[in-house]
Amino acid sequence: MRLLYKLFPKDLKVSTFNKAWWFYIVLTIIGIIVFSVYGNSLVLEERFRLILIASIIEFIILRIYKLYLIYKRDDYFYFDNLPCFLCNQSTILCIIAAATRNSHIMAFCIIMGTAGSLLAFLFPDAMLVDQPFYSFQTFGFYFYHSLLIITCLSFYTLGLYRPDPIDALWNVVILFVLVLFDHFLNTILINKGLNPNANYNFTISPSNGFLKLMYRYIPRRFYYLLPCAFIVGLVSLILLLIM
Repeated sequence: MRLLYKLFPKDLKVSTFNKAWWFYIVLTIIGIIVFSVYGNSLVLEERFRLILIASIIEFIILRIYKLYLIYKRDDYFYFDNLPCFLCNQSTILCIIAAATRNSHIMAFCIIMGTAGSLLAFLFPDAMLVDQPFYSFQTFGFYFYHSLLIITCLSFYTLGLYRPDPIDALWNVVILFVLVLFDHFLNTILINKGLNPNANYNFTISPSNGFLKLMYRYIPRRFYYLLPCAFIVGLVSLILLLIM
């Protein structure tokens, strides 16, 4: 414990690019390597089963983390913690992809699920900014997103997905369906008074500088996100051609 506290003092807080943040990045990279090495030693059926089990565990960790926040924080309640953000949806899609072996969903997980998790690392929720390193809230957030990156990429690293440029279009379609669902959900939660601040996948209001810039030119809920479809399609196509 002394060595641990020497490397990571008790008063250490996690902020982007500091050593506590890099700890989780290194942990994620090690996890990808270990998962890939072990996974590639298995036969095809066992590889899918491995991802399925890991994704289910990942979802359980997510719900425990969310329930902990509801219990610990006065500003958190049930309808504010539904699994309806991109990362949460990617976990569910990983389970579906591993169970059905649908290549389009695998592609979405590999690209969009990984991208969403990386963005969470770079731009964490406001409640996670400068939080103590030795905090279940901090650990739950970063460990969950680390595990999500590992499971999403495993469809590729375990040789289960063969890149197909057409999946760039499928990424756009799947994302559009998810965001449209979230917008209807947000509208219902707000109108029914179940969650006045509902903003799953930011269809109601922007949360960062890039989205705020788009909202300035398209000041309408949901519609300001539509230009993201072109960006998602283009980035997905480039990555699929490189893979």
